[in-house]
Amino acid sequence: MASMKVLLFLFIGVFQFSFGQNSIDDEGRKQGEWKKYWDESKQALQYKGTFVNDKPVGQFWYYYPTSEVRAIIEHISENQSFVTYYFKNREVMSEGMYLNQKRDSIWINYNNSGLTLSIENFKNGKLEGKKVTFYIQNQIENGDIKVLSETFYKDSLKSGSYVERFSTGRVKLSGQYQLDKPFGVWRKYNTKGVFIQEFRYKNGLKNGWVINFNENQEVILKELYKNGELLSGDVRVKYLETCKSKGVDPND
Repeated sequence: MASMKVLLFLFIGVFQFSFGQNSIDDEGRKQGEWKKYWDESKQALQYKGTFVNDKPVGQFWYYYPTSEVRAIIEHISENQSFVTYYFKNREVMSEGMYLNQKRDSIWINYNNSGLTLSIENFKNGKLEGKKVTFYIQNQIENGDIKVLSETFYKDSLKSGSYVERFSTGRVKLSGQYQLDKPFGVWRKYNTKGVFIQEFRYKNGLKNGWVINFNENQEVILKELYKNGELLSGDVRVKYLETCKSKGVDPND
């Protein structure tokens, strides 16, 4: 692997020596070292890197108009590259792979203090599979990285199970997504891990009974929703009578 890097370095060096800056060969292909600026004054560099036969090779550096490093792209092959994006304070914003100029595989995201926000998976430029978000609290003090939520995606839409956790690791909320909308039965838990509430979604809206429990699993409160609207008083009574006469479950 090391010898390949040496050969690549020598190869790039030959091209940089053979061609001047921002050179184009007889076939119209970019060759050698290239630099692009944000304006004609050429005071603020936009990017710099090396081309071989119109293909970027090695490292490309990109800059903000105010000259801070915005991204570093390491071209691994013709179709694959590793990218690191930066905040203006030089803390890493995100890092991961590109395949055929689209995000691919695992990406890690950070805040501008260098703390880990999330890890997500991509396929063909779209979120695919599990995305995990993390608590920021205690990352600085103790170096602890604790899971806040786990969400599954398909074609960048939330699809499948969702779990939200307390910082202790216990489940706080669980449910399902379908085509980026919550659906089906969802459940809430208290800090002791005791199931305390059950509710449902239909077409992305809260629908049916919301049932609240105490720690002995006794029902302490029931509320009824229809298409996201809380029903109460005479409206609720009439709706339940209608459901009963038609043999319809209010949860449906």
